[in-house]
Amino acid sequence: MINEILNLNDPLNKFLELGIQALDKSREITKDVASSKSSLKEDGSLLTEFDIKVEEEIFNILSKSDGDIITEEILGRKDNKDYCWYIDPIDGTTSFSRGISLFGTIIGLTYKKKPIMGLIDIPKLQDRFISVENFGAEKNGHKIKASTSKVLSESLIIYGSPQRFKKEGMLDKLQIMDSLVWDSRGCYDCFGYSLAFSGAVDLVIEVDLNLWETVALESLAKESGAGYAEQSSINGKKNIIFGSKHLLEESMDIMGGDWSIQ
Repeated sequence: MINEILNLNDPLNKFLELGIQALDKSREITKDVASSKSSLKEDGSLLTEFDIKVEEEIFNILSKSDGDIITEEILGRKDNKDYCWYIDPIDGTTSFSRGISLFGTIIGLTYKKKPIMGLIDIPKLQDRFISVENFGAEKNGHKIKASTSKVLSESLIIYGSPQRFKKEGMLDKLQIMDSLVWDSRGCYDCFGYSLAFSGAVDLVIEVDLNLWETVALESLAKESGAGYAEQSSINGKKNIIFGSKHLLEESMDIMGGDWSIQ
């Protein structure tokens, strides 16, 4: 499928080529790192020297395109362009800093604020996920499809840290969901999200995410055939549910609040 995507007309072809170059560079920098010292940011998340290094390299590559750039850490370029990149240089910095192999890089692209491209690379697993609007989604060059599970009682769901759900006032709702499904797992960051794109899990629920995470996730979810819903978190970020379209409405009702299907 990657060859088909690379036959896109410009400027999408150029955007995708640069996005892939950015993932290649990120993998080159992080794939052999065993662990890393980290510091605590004001929002309570971790920062390593590699977050900055990867972000700088990706910024330099994507700056060759005609698009704005929004990153997690320190760099950015805003010229009110129609296209805009969203970059999470190391998604899962806690995992990265402790030598857990589930971290990765997330890059999303919007056109007039609509997600049109998603790229995720998980260096230690050598897994790469790519989606382009109307061209589907792939994992390592092979087309992938999300789950079509129809009932929660036969479904496997995953979600992130219960601490985050507690801060959102949603822990009780998550526990209700947990009681209704066939099985569940705690699984986080880009590795966990990627499991829904290939149908390995039926539904993902996560809270308090930033645009540099959700832009790519929305594109990959939709292009893999998944349903995708979001609501504002108490911090003005995004709570998201994605996976089998058949499970979305019921899951939104259980989790409560003002959800919208994208």
